[in-house]
Amino acid sequence: MLLAELLRQISGIHTDGFPDVEVNSVTADSRRVEPGAVFVAIRGSAEDGHAFLKQAELAGAAAAVGQRPAPGLEIPYLQAADSRLAYAQLAAVWHGHPARNLNMVGVTGTDGKTTTANLLFEILRSAGARSGLISTVNAQIDDQQLDTGLHVTTPDPMDLQALLARMRAAGLTHCVLEATSHGLAQQRVATCEFDIGVVTNITHEHLDFHGSFEAYREAKGKLFRELADAARKPNGPQKLAVLNADDQSFDYLQKTISVRRSTYGFDAGADFAGSELTAGTRGIEFRLRARGGELGVRSPLLGAYNASNVLAALAAAVDGLGVDLQLAVETVANFAGVPGRMEVIDLGQPFQALVDFAHTPNALRQALLAARTLTPGRV
Repeated sequence: MLLAELLRQISGIHTDGFPDVEVNSVTADSRRVEPGAVFVAIRGSAEDGHAFLKQAELAGAAAAVGQRPAPGLEIPYLQAADSRLAYAQLAAVWHGHPARNLNMVGVTGTDGKTTTANLLFEILRSAGARSGLISTVNAQIDDQQLDTGLHVTTPDPMDLQALLARMRAAGLTHCVLEATSHGLAQQRVATCEFDIGVVTNITHEHLDFHGSFEAYREAKGKLFRELADAARKPNGPQKLAVLNADDQSFDYLQKTISVRRSTYGFDAGADFAGSELTAGTRGIEFRLRARGGELGVRSPLLGAYNASNVLAALAAAVDGLGVDLQLAVETVANFAGVPGRMEVIDLGQPFQALVDFAHTPNALRQALLAARTLTPGRV
């Protein structure tokens, strides 16, 4: 691809006075620079990519992008207002904007993202929608599972856009993507063109990175603020923000959105309102009032907190993507869960063993509360 072609759709880059060159790849990792690459210098918490510009040039880079003034390189240097955003935009252009051909659902929150994303993925597949999933555990394209090697965060923009491009090439129509606070704050998902945003909850996490709870909450809110600016798709769903009416984030988030809204929770005023919740060794059960009717919901997922994840997935599927409510509820009843999320380990031992990924104060609390309901003995 010619550099001019690559840059034509990138905002905040000044391109006057540089020669056009052939580009073979795009990377923000100086160790991956090869002849013909565009190297994007990004300032991180531990390393500053601008320190590796000369190294990238010596490795054969065709051009470089950064935020700082021109560093005196002999290759074209393009100064961007935000090199993280420029990197995400370059990745999307390089792969042909694959998200514009997919109905994109972003799931964010402190806890419950992976379970909610997997629930929604299974509901879509049950409804006959050819769907992909990108979570912090893995990526799934139809029946093919790919290990992203991350387990904690959203992929790098080039890797992420490559996965979306594979989904488009496979003929998929939907993608459910787990959007972490790092992924949002660092612009990794900036060009994912979301149609629907879902939040599970917002509690204290990653304050070492974000600096304050307010900054962390601001990063989560970015998903919803940008819904209105995402690409309009000819056959895509109407933009929708799915909010947790029970969570402390509700008042803050509802003030930031400018698209239609669907709410869920055990608040009686929620659009998808749960009541009469019971939780035990056989999973959870509750009553659901939605769409002017009421029905029972059952799930084998352990822990009362998973009822909120179920409600979030139902709201996104039904209000956002037009899935039949009864079909969605039936899928929930057959969803066995996600490996490492309150996963039962049964090797014949005389006690119950569970594996859970709880690594935040709220998640650990909820996991212990759930375990307490599963046995009259010690936890």
